[in-house]
Amino acid sequence: MESPIVTLTTDWGYHDFFAGMVKGKLYSYIPNVRVVDITHGLEPFQIAKAIFVVKNACMGFPEGTIHIIDNNSSQSLENPFVVVKFRGQYYICIDNGLPKAVFGSEAEEAVLVDVHDESSFHTFAANDLFCKVAAMLAHGATLADIGNPIEEFCQYTPINTLITDEMIKVYVAYIDSYGNADLNITYEEFDKLCAQRDFIMYVRDAVFERIVHNYIDVPKDSRGRDRLLLTVSSTGHLQIAMREASAQQFLGLQLFESVIIKFWKKKQMGKQI
Repeated sequence: MESPIVTLTTDWGYHDFFAGMVKGKLYSYIPNVRVVDITHGLEPFQIAKAIFVVKNACMGFPEGTIHIIDNNSSQSLENPFVVVKFRGQYYICIDNGLPKAVFGSEAEEAVLVDVHDESSFHTFAANDLFCKVAAMLAHGATLADIGNPIEEFCQYTPINTLITDEMIKVYVAYIDSYGNADLNITYEEFDKLCAQRDFIMYVRDAVFERIVHNYIDVPKDSRGRDRLLLTVSSTGHLQIAMREASAQQFLGLQLFESVIIKFWKKKQMGKQI
């Protein structure tokens, strides 16, 4: 790639200088590099949100893209640094459960990073190591040049999701800056489980019984619960939203909060079901 793409997905926040520090090193190491900020708003130590972001924001880049994922990246024997090749793209991260959850057994190749850190103090891996690895990949290094193959990723224990014939329990996986809340179930997954049955979804004291296609499909000027809606976000996940307001604030939603969806089949008049 003549102008390599390197993305950054981190928990650094937007107050400190860390993003600028890493970008400066990338621009110094890789001629014509294009650096893309996915987000620096991950919550520290919250792997579930990082998994959601990587799955939904990183997969659409062209082959050869290099992704730096820095979320609680404190290396240990149990959680080493890895590079994963998946669908022609490269992911530099820590093996803290995220690779298992995102790539599963479908990774094309994965290695343990065996590259010397540029600092004798191992406190900022993205700056002192990940940039160096990204530069190696951008300059044509293979994964064999970076480290030895890894056969198994660390296990990821997901937040409990319950599925039965009559109900499912999911959770709020992501809340955007508008207060829209994406659930950890896609519309495609929901549609298969629903199997053309009616449903009712309980979110705190709000109730949803249909999926709307557009925010404008609910009243604009009314107040309260009739502006709440269940729709499908750009990620393909079911989303709790509110027209021209924050569903999160209105309902008091929290990340990873449980949501119950119940299914049933309508009885048809004059027919025995």
